[in-house]
Amino acid sequence: MSGMVDDLRGKESEITLNDADVSLIASIINATCILGFGVVAVLSEKFGRRQTISMLSLPVLISYIMLYLGNDMATIVTSRVIVGVCYGGVLMLSYVAMAEYMTPNKRAFYINLISATGPSVGTVLGHVLCLLLHWRTVALIGLIPTGLSAIVPLFWVESPSWLANQGRYEECKTAFRKIFGESNASEAQLRLLIETERKKRNEMSGNKRNFSVIVQKLKTAMKERYFWKIMVLGAVINIYRIAAGKLMFSTLAITMLQELTGSSDILVFTLYVDGFFILGSVFSLFSLSAMKMRPLIFSLGLLGNVILIVMSACVHFIPSGSTNYVWTVISLLAFYFIAVLTGPYAVLDPYLAEIFPLDIKLYCVLFLSFVISIASFLAVFLAPLMFATIGYDGVFLLNALIVFFCLGYLWYFMPETKGRTLQEIEYFFKQNKFHSIEEINNEQVAGLL
Repeated sequence: MSGMVDDLRGKESEITLNDADVSLIASIINATCILGFGVVAVLSEKFGRRQTISMLSLPVLISYIMLYLGNDMATIVTSRVIVGVCYGGVLMLSYVAMAEYMTPNKRAFYINLISATGPSVGTVLGHVLCLLLHWRTVALIGLIPTGLSAIVPLFWVESPSWLANQGRYEECKTAFRKIFGESNASEAQLRLLIETERKKRNEMSGNKRNFSVIVQKLKTAMKERYFWKIMVLGAVINIYRIAAGKLMFSTLAITMLQELTGSSDILVFTLYVDGFFILGSVFSLFSLSAMKMRPLIFSLGLLGNVILIVMSACVHFIPSGSTNYVWTVISLLAFYFIAVLTGPYAVLDPYLAEIFPLDIKLYCVLFLSFVISIASFLAVFLAPLMFATIGYDGVFLLNALIVFFCLGYLWYFMPETKGRTLQEIEYFFKQNKFHSIEEINNEQVAGLL
């Protein structure tokens, strides 16, 4: 996307577009993700996790071909809408599925692998390839990972959590034991999963799986205080993710680096910043293994924000024509991404996959996405205007202030979830304290939960 945005700003002779058109093309994905979350909620409820990912990957293949062949605004925007709807759904469902397929101690590590490390490598490849090749050629290369996304899930075992939610308990047992084995600990988790979902189904009239039951579940949840606590927490997490700048940089990196450095020859700068981008993602895998999630986000979150404020000051006070200015700003940007990718992003993406109740998880994400997708759209769409009016120094400072607010909220309301099962996390938000698996099983039998 970043190379495409840069070329469409004036270098692409085949298509005549103004800056507003290019901003719309760059940001439309974030708005249409709303539809993607709705589509994935409906399809995943009916077809499960693996088939839905394969189904939604197929239209993305078509969108890349449209992008390669497109010669007008309408075709390009249509291809971006398809990506927003379908890939937006795939991305969210990948996080949800990874949370359901992994043991509690490994869950954050592997969610971060697909939410940070993988996309970071893809972002860097996209930036470099767009500097070396025409963006249409890069679009064709995009067919390769998208094709794999359509094929690989067909060889998965279906999610035990989804099977339990559907009332298919024997299939759930088989799938769960294939993934997690048959140790005493895993058998206790399996019993908790089945009993929790069986209890929820028994509370629904007629024990049916249809639209009215889903509506009934949502109405019941919306009357509970824990539901709104989770929704506000999810909103703050997403605001943090937007303000921290990863989305903006991934989309507008080449344009940003050219304007910050005052040069169109930015291959070295791109490799430098993107190298640290990948390095931060790799470091996050080690940090998640070594540290709890709360200390990780608050230590590196504060460090990243300090770097962002220093970078704002450097852009404002150091003369932009000097050599010191260029390498100071580029180095601060690189170290900033090491800090936020190693800490905040490594923690926040797993949290979004963990905190929502299983039976209405995708619908909670759908509700939340209405606000977040609009915010993401505006963040990218208005970025060029903000750069022109308040400057990069103003944008960096504004983002730092928003992040400080989010960190303050998370300090009080974000629990430590590392090593906890999804059922333990769900009961924490309902009961305001953590119960062990054994305690939950015993209290369910006694009718206390």
